[in-house]
Amino acid sequence: MEKASGVKKSTSFFLRFLRVVIVLAIAIVLAKLLISLKKEPEKNEINNIPPSVKVMIATPVSKVMKVDAFGIVKPRKLVKIAMEVPGRIDYIHPSFIEGGQILKGELLVRIDQRSYKLNQQTGQVRIMQAKTDIESLKQDIENLRNDIKLSKANLDFAKKEFERVKALSENQFASKNSLDRSEQQNLQAKIALQNISNRLSLTDTLMEQKNAALTLAHVDFQKADLSLQKTEIKSEFNGWILDKFVEQGEYVNPGQTLGSIYQKDSLDVDVRIPLEKMKWIESIFENGKTPDARVMMANSDGMDSHAWNAKVARIKARIDEKTRTLPMTLEILNSDVKIKNIFDLKPGTFVKCSIIGETYKNIYVLPRYLLKSDNILLTVNDNHLKMKKVNILRKFEEEVYIDAGLVPGDKIVFSPLPGALDGMALTIKQNGK
Repeated sequence: MEKASGVKKSTSFFLRFLRVVIVLAIAIVLAKLLISLKKEPEKNEINNIPPSVKVMIATPVSKVMKVDAFGIVKPRKLVKIAMEVPGRIDYIHPSFIEGGQILKGELLVRIDQRSYKLNQQTGQVRIMQAKTDIESLKQDIENLRNDIKLSKANLDFAKKEFERVKALSENQFASKNSLDRSEQQNLQAKIALQNISNRLSLTDTLMEQKNAALTLAHVDFQKADLSLQKTEIKSEFNGWILDKFVEQGEYVNPGQTLGSIYQKDSLDVDVRIPLEKMKWIESIFENGKTPDARVMMANSDGMDSHAWNAKVARIKARIDEKTRTLPMTLEILNSDVKIKNIFDLKPGTFVKCSIIGETYKNIYVLPRYLLKSDNILLTVNDNHLKMKKVNILRKFEEEVYIDAGLVPGDKIVFSPLPGALDGMALTIKQNGK
């Protein structure tokens, strides 16, 4: 039994080995068959075709240099409203609120005028009293002058009478008493004339005092009238209310700020220009002029409808020490500033400003990406690549301004050219192909 079991195991192992050998033999045969059926690859000759590129023709142009800056719109004329006299507010214009529009000459604020009108009336009474005193003094002067005439006539009569009585007394035709009496009358006439003359001489001083009193009365009246006028504040221009700090019924003191108003259609922009950019506009200042400018809302995506003409109004006297920039003020032209809708300029608007500078002629304006390192441009000359070194006048936004190194008609490569080598052969694409 054990012998029969050993024979079976040997037979099973042999069969498995035989199957493996058969599979391997078949695989080898199939592999040789596939190798024998494989075709050899065809040999193709490599043709060196020059890379194709797109080119643009260099053409000189005239370019206006611009200096861009950002700034904040501010009122050109901003007035803080304040009372010059104390009192209680009894009137405020209905549009005297933030954002309200006020026309020139309209009454903004008024305080209680009753006490000021009484002071004005008191001044008028004082003027009338002073004038009455002057007229009374003039009449006194006239009366004194008439009295002097009468006193002189009386003195002449008394003098003649004294001389007559004296002559009679010398001839013993008049008594001593008559002579003394006539002499006394003559002396009294002289004294009366002297008193009237003295009174008349004093009238000049009295008249000066009366005139001074009249002048002072006029001054008091003018002060009262001026105080009455100061109880009202009227707008000196068409404008917009920027701030409001009081309400009707409040008591205000002199100098207390009630609000502020800025002039309509009159706006400025303060900007700061880096010193290195001043060279593009300084020649205009040297000619005694001021550069023009263009102002647009910084967030308007360049919409021309939101742009305004402006002009450099003045340059500040000091350079900013921290930023090394020169502050200047742009004046937005009144004809361009029109308040029509919410998109129009208002104080506090963030704007982008372009200051128009000098015009350069015969320069080349190219996309900035065409410029390679070391200021090299790729050009095509006789179907070969030529690397040209150019002089950069200015790099501005996405453009580069070239003033030397190119000549009119140069063919500038503007399509990608990997592995560019000076002198390599190129073909120019025609019509973009």
